[in-house]
Amino acid sequence: MPIWPNKNSSGELLRKCSDELYEWQRTNLPKENLFVLHDGPPYANGTLHLGHALNKILKDIVGRFQVLSGRRLSYIPGWDCHGLPIELKALQPRTESPREKGKAKGRAAYTAAASAAAEKGKTMDAGEVRSLARKLAEKTVAEQMAEFRSWGVMGDWGSHWKTMDKDYEISQLRVFKEMLKRGLIYRRFKPVFWSPSSGTALAEAELEYNNQHRSKAAFVAFPIRATASPGLGRKLDGVTMRAAIWTTTPWTIPANKAIAVNTEMEYCVVEIEGHGKLLVASERAGELGKAMNEEARVVIDRIMGQDLVGSQYSHPLLPEDAPLQPVLPADFVKADSGTGLVHCAPGHGMDDYLLCQAHGIQPFSPLDNNGRFTEDALPGYGIKGLEVLSAGTEKILQILTESNALLALQPAFMHKYPYDWRTKRPIIVRATAQWFADVGVIKNDSVDSLKNVEFVPPAGRSRLTSYVNSRSEWCISRQRAWGAPIPALYDVETNEPLLTEESVEHIIGILQVEGTDAWWADGVPEEAWVPEPIRVTGKRYVRGKETMDVWFDSGTSWTTLRNHTGQREGKPLADLYLEGSDQHRGWFQSSLLTSVATAADLNVAKAPFGMVVTHGFCLDEKGKKMSKSIGNAMVPADVIQPKGKDIGGIDALRLWVASCDYTKDVSIGSTILRGVNKNLRKLRVTLRFLLGNLEDWDGKEVDYSDLAKTDRYALAQLYQVNKATAELYRNLHFNRVVIQIIMTYTSTDLSAFYLDVAKDPLYSDPMDSQRRRGIQTVMYYILQNYLSMLTPIVPLLTQEVWSHATTLVTRGAAGPTQLGWYKPVEAWNDENLIEEFKHINVIHSLVRLGIEKARVEQGVKVNLEASAVLITPEGSKARGFLEKYGEYIISGTDELPHIFIVSEVLLEKELPTSPTWQYVERTKLLGDDCTVIVRRALRNKCPRCWVYAAENPDEICDRCQNTVTSLPKKDYESPPA
Repeated sequence: MPIWPNKNSSGELLRKCSDELYEWQRTNLPKENLFVLHDGPPYANGTLHLGHALNKILKDIVGRFQVLSGRRLSYIPGWDCHGLPIELKALQPRTESPREKGKAKGRAAYTAAASAAAEKGKTMDAGEVRSLARKLAEKTVAEQMAEFRSWGVMGDWGSHWKTMDKDYEISQLRVFKEMLKRGLIYRRFKPVFWSPSSGTALAEAELEYNNQHRSKAAFVAFPIRATASPGLGRKLDGVTMRAAIWTTTPWTIPANKAIAVNTEMEYCVVEIEGHGKLLVASERAGELGKAMNEEARVVIDRIMGQDLVGSQYSHPLLPEDAPLQPVLPADFVKADSGTGLVHCAPGHGMDDYLLCQAHGIQPFSPLDNNGRFTEDALPGYGIKGLEVLSAGTEKILQILTESNALLALQPAFMHKYPYDWRTKRPIIVRATAQWFADVGVIKNDSVDSLKNVEFVPPAGRSRLTSYVNSRSEWCISRQRAWGAPIPALYDVETNEPLLTEESVEHIIGILQVEGTDAWWADGVPEEAWVPEPIRVTGKRYVRGKETMDVWFDSGTSWTTLRNHTGQREGKPLADLYLEGSDQHRGWFQSSLLTSVATAADLNVAKAPFGMVVTHGFCLDEKGKKMSKSIGNAMVPADVIQPKGKDIGGIDALRLWVASCDYTKDVSIGSTILRGVNKNLRKLRVTLRFLLGNLEDWDGKEVDYSDLAKTDRYALAQLYQVNKATAELYRNLHFNRVVIQIIMTYTSTDLSAFYLDVAKDPLYSDPMDSQRRRGIQTVMYYILQNYLSMLTPIVPLLTQEVWSHATTLVTRGAAGPTQLGWYKPVEAWNDENLIEEFKHINVIHSLVRLGIEKARVEQGVKVNLEASAVLITPEGSKARGFLEKYGEYIISGTDELPHIFIVSEVLLEKELPTSPTWQYVERTKLLGDDCTVIVRRALRNKCPRCWVYAAENPDEICDRCQNTVTSLPKKDYESPPA
């Protein structure tokens, strides 16, 4: 329920404080003082959640403060529109979307629907897939944009960008071309994360880890056939033994190419009944015996790993005439698990790959895109077509058992395992030919470019640096239809790729005219994609069907800034990137790498951002992740349209965001929102009070020197809160702005003091009295300052206030932002006055204490029933101090009664007697004794102002008599014509 009637519709208010304000500042603020806020694009595949609200509203608060501060804001929203999630959702029947099924059946339904859609996509025409995905993305962008705008987020919505826009994709391809020109793009056959459920390679950022994944872990024996160390040969003395390895992925055994040992580790040979002699690390011998449920008796000990290097073994599942394979040294071999001998399949593990590459051993990965064995995997055993994560594993274990190579099996070994974050299914590591970006070459420059970047919170610097330092290359190719194409051509006969600066530029020229959908269509003849110099050689080429990693898509979004604002001399393209903390490994990193990789001079490469701000994730009030299945999930609509008596609305949502310590995970729930709505109601009531008392203000400001001390004290408080708030805004501490500053100022300085003190003269003094006009002047200043502090956070509320304010208050501006950040007068910063009021407040607290006692014991209902007597030594500092505020003894003014909100304050030399009751409190004031007496007011209650200042009952006091006399005569009181 609004506290005042709506003078304007919420839609009109929203338009004025958002769209119209953005256009106004773009026209009226200097382009030389530009603040560029770059949008980390939300993903266009679903409805918005509270994380979106947290992100977009934080950005909007930052942008609005910059505009208030006189800087022109450039904020062009964008959307990430490519990638598998959109493709999968587009391929699902409407009734089988993960969200719909998830409401009823949770994660299992999501997984089933996504997997079914992935399978469907593998059989569909690429053009059809792209058409469906594009329509879904367009629809989602429109829906999300409407909701973002409904939250009061202002920006250049008309110029919004999407990663699927042709111009965007062309810019992205030019970044790719520049990286290719610098030798940073290459194709290599090596292990990558591969999702059988999605049928594509994945980046690390596209994984999530299941800590309770269960695998069938196996101990497998590999016969040692030869040793390279003469000393070891003598020690073994012809002993026949097998190397015991342990693996959680038995399906990789067919791809084994080596066994790794640690040269510093000690090994031994144990004998186990039924399995003969086994080579194992000495520290793991007991664990091996326990796993095999047999005693592991050591027969040969003290074999150093260095002596095992160069030994050769045979694969237990390959023919006897198959080449022997080597034992290699590796630092990654540890004795904290397994057997101390590591089975190496260079086609299925990065450590294995790097080790084998160093020894000239090529990766072998006999799997297809669906994670099934190919005919190259153990020919003759009948495993072709089996899924490696299910039936394939079972078959391999069966073959190992029949070959007497399986030593032991742990059928439900629980460990951490990577999953596809979209389909929620396990992934595999698989060697395939993929396109990579060389990160190692630009790693140092990328880290160096962060030196001048500010991070909030500061830990973001080390986190982003760590992610960059931990990688040497970036797999940028994906095997899906929905995305920006990798412009590579492949020789029909050799399958060798053609990817040169010239070929890419030729392809970009076609796509610039036809659009990227043409890459998957037949409209352009195949030979037309080949540059003329290559075409005349007679070689035939076909287009590749790979798309770019979506992080490469969004990571090149800084090109939109270059197109809109141009290069900023000596400055980064964007002043601010603000996203969730997960983007250190995602968008922040991909933006940094692509920007540095294409910089004109790598020696002076700069990050595309000047500041990186991260926020946490949304949790319930108990700190738990929100989930529909457990019933603790909330969406923005739950805040905007609450059940019960809460005010709600867009302002409630925005005030919640501003109240959060966003640098950590943030909580939300009914209890938290009750507090937010309580604060919102307090703000509205305070604003209404200020507006109501400025309704008859004549716009003439009373000179500062003519203001009462309480008025000047209020301005000193205003000055301090203004400066503190501006500093917190600049440092992005919004929760401190709201909780520590604005709400404290509202409750303590305004409601509990100045506005309370001001009520009596406002309602009882003559309309044109200096005291009343002075208070209105101060209220005008307070309102201007108050709106400055609140406008970035609750712009709809402040625009509503503006719509109810008189033109003398608004000064003709369309909204409070147009007047800029309120700047108080330096003279108001009166430290002496602040210090004086500390002493006054000590006396005031004792007066309140006495009144509270009187409420309990004497039935006093209102403060005005009481008066106060202050007793200090004659000629003391305390006496002189109080006389400055109690000048009414000499001149008839009455500052102290207004401050204490009592009917009378007397300065006496000694303790008076009271005809009824009195309460005595004692303190020190400026080092002198001070006695505070609260007693019943001695005069009668004035029926007009309620102050006990009337000489006789039912008569108004002298002050009110003067006020009434000064009022203009009513028409009916005028003499007849």
